[in-house]
Amino acid sequence: MNIRFKTGLDVGVDNLSKKSLAKNAAIIMILTILSKILGFGRESLIAAKYGTSFSSDIYVFSYGITQMLFASIGSSLSTTFIPMLSDYIENKSFKERNYFVNNIINITVAIAIVLCILGIVFGKYVVLIFGPGFATKYSPENFMEAITITRIMFISLIFIAVQNVLTGVLQAHNEFAIPASMSVFYNITIITYLVLWGTTYGAKGLSIAIVIAFFVQMLIHIPKYKELGYKYSFVFDIKDDGIRKIMKLIVPVLIGASVSQINFLIDRSFASNLGEGGISTLNFANKLNMFVYGVFGVAISTVVYTSLSKFSAQNNEENYNQTLIESINIMNLIMIPATIGMIVLRHPLVDIVFKHGAFDETSARLTAEVLLFYAPGILAYGIRDIINRAFYALQDTKTPMINSVIGLAINIVLNAVLVKYMGITGLALATTISAVTISLLLLFSFKRIRKISYKKISISFVKIIVSSTIMGICVYLFNKVIVIHLGTSSILKLLGLLLSTALGIIVYMFLIRIFKVEEYVYFIDKVKIKLKSSLLNILIMIKLKVI
Repeated sequence: MNIRFKTGLDVGVDNLSKKSLAKNAAIIMILTILSKILGFGRESLIAAKYGTSFSSDIYVFSYGITQMLFASIGSSLSTTFIPMLSDYIENKSFKERNYFVNNIINITVAIAIVLCILGIVFGKYVVLIFGPGFATKYSPENFMEAITITRIMFISLIFIAVQNVLTGVLQAHNEFAIPASMSVFYNITIITYLVLWGTTYGAKGLSIAIVIAFFVQMLIHIPKYKELGYKYSFVFDIKDDGIRKIMKLIVPVLIGASVSQINFLIDRSFASNLGEGGISTLNFANKLNMFVYGVFGVAISTVVYTSLSKFSAQNNEENYNQTLIESINIMNLIMIPATIGMIVLRHPLVDIVFKHGAFDETSARLTAEVLLFYAPGILAYGIRDIINRAFYALQDTKTPMINSVIGLAINIVLNAVLVKYMGITGLALATTISAVTISLLLLFSFKRIRKISYKKISISFVKIIVSSTIMGICVYLFNKVIVIHLGTSSILKLLGLLLSTALGIIVYMFLIRIFKVEEYVYFIDKVKIKLKSSLLNILIMIKLKVI
């Protein structure tokens, strides 16, 4: 495969320093943590209000439909729109840039309106295709309500479309705080509805609240958008060179992103045939599973993409390869212990977050079992996203797309086989096997086009696996002792979880230090240097004041 470094997808040279990149990553992580905490509060309230009932199932299903379109369009736009807008910022006039942005907004909204209308008109068939169990395993009244709620949810696509473009604009200008905070406002809106009216208006009211929440997400971008100087005007020019270039590049990315979301819909389709509660059980387990990835994995891959694009544009192969290797090692450093910790502590974790109200012991036990088979997949998601972005930085959007399609096929086949023998846990295992397979295929595919050594990755991987395994054993035994001596009340479970987590962190940090995991040692040394510098500055200031 021939690789060209300087083509239409190349971004302008990124002038951000390592310090600014680290700062942006930290901002994303902090706001994501806040968002995830609120997200858990939202899901905990949904679990308490509706349990694993029809109301919870239809919420997860209908949201999944719009989420598929949202995530697919959003990911595709961020991959192609942001680099192109960066190029406009560097090399073209503000008038041309404003014209390009407005054109993108209007075309994207037009597509969203068409999808919205199609979703409303053919809502019945959307439910039948993606959730056949609603027609066979639920009452006719529930089936009609599922159709109504799905139609309402489609309205949110219009607001999502505008928000996606505005997010891209802000990130192209290195404004990460507002895009990273939008989920905070989304969750606050949903939580407000659940607390005040969740029981009164049920799932139908929740669908309306979700539409309002997406509208709020869109609104918070507008002040900063205007502050950057952009002004809205009606432009609809599909023949524009910028639009043509985006359309050419976005198709493979859109297919790849859509496949990832279709995987979730297929899982839920199989789950709908398992009866009431199947879909929501998968959802609750997946929410916990994706927490660590959402906080750390997304932040790492987002920042790394900027660096990889810069080094690709500069034809700097050495720095490009080094950045890729280091990012994979950092992903392993975080995700592997998180996976093992989640597996070991899955029962108290599920109990604390979800076991309230209608979410009973049976629901908690089944969700924990599903989480056991979901958890190993988060590392694969992280590696997959990094390698995908490595391909995108090299202007190769087809390889990630092909591998995504292969992953979809694997997931469908495994779902059909494993669900017969393992029930709902088989769906989680199929997703994990598919994710791991795709990550390995991407690594092998990348090695064929770039002379990159995985020796450093392998050595670090083994050290982290050994450290994480020992940590997991220690945490498991410690948590068992705590349960025996403290009891099983909610407060004591929370205390036990916190103490077990703290012990796990201490043990893991000690072990990776002993094994001399390079990325950890480098990070600690940097912290020490920073602390020494800060202390020296304080002493100098004190001395000057004394003099």
